[in-house]
Amino acid sequence: MPIPMLMALFFLFSPSPAMAGDDQGGETTLLVKVIPRGAEVLVNGVPMGIAPFLIKKPPLGQVSLRARHMGYRSLTRNFEIVANQNNVATLIMASRAGNLGTLTGTLIIETQPQGATLALDSNPLGKSPMRAENLAEGDHQLTLQFPGLGEKTIPVQVIGGETIQTNILWDEPKPKKFRLDLTPPGAKVVFLNHPQPYLSGMPLPKGRYLLRAAHPGYVTTDIAVDMGEKDFHSWVSLQPATPTQNP
Repeated sequence: MPIPMLMALFFLFSPSPAMAGDDQGGETTLLVKVIPRGAEVLVNGVPMGIAPFLIKKPPLGQVSLRARHMGYRSLTRNFEIVANQNNVATLIMASRAGNLGTLTGTLIIETQPQGATLALDSNPLGKSPMRAENLAEGDHQLTLQFPGLGEKTIPVQVIGGETIQTNILWDEPKPKKFRLDLTPPGAKVVFLNHPQPYLSGMPLPKGRYLLRAAHPGYVTTDIAVDMGEKDFHSWVSLQPATPTQNP
């Protein structure tokens, strides 16, 4: 089955008061934040990644946002997206302290190629594709043996009352190079959802990344990047701060 190519995109937004809803050139965006950090968010039932993230040109009108996080009660909220505004949705999840490990969830496991032998924490599950139910909430290790190819082990997370789909490729594409050229030179760039420090030209696997660029005297700018199967190289110009803006 061919793997669709994902093109790298990036969006910029300035953390100024205008993000509360002022018109900025007619562009419509949706910034999704969740407390606590690290929650996965589904938009209209489609997994969009780990919050916070920015969506450029989201569907107008009412959308369904669902946040899920191990140890917290899943939260669904309807949010109205207004055209020509920087919409900001903040979801605050309630803790399920003391219940961790007592609830169960479901994993849907898809692999390419199919027919991989699966084991969760060394307990046999069967062959892929598979729907594994009544799994204890928590962090687990999923081991896959691909026919004639070998074995790999990946971490997976089960969230109580949720169904999580995991897609595993045996021949995953190699990470591609990631580079930002910033103005002014010397601006500091850090990842907000990735453990490694930013280095120009560093390899990054497929996924959504959120970075923050800052420099004294300029407006701090967040950058959302969807890495695909090509090297990513872009130019980012920070705007000089005005007396009313906090750089």
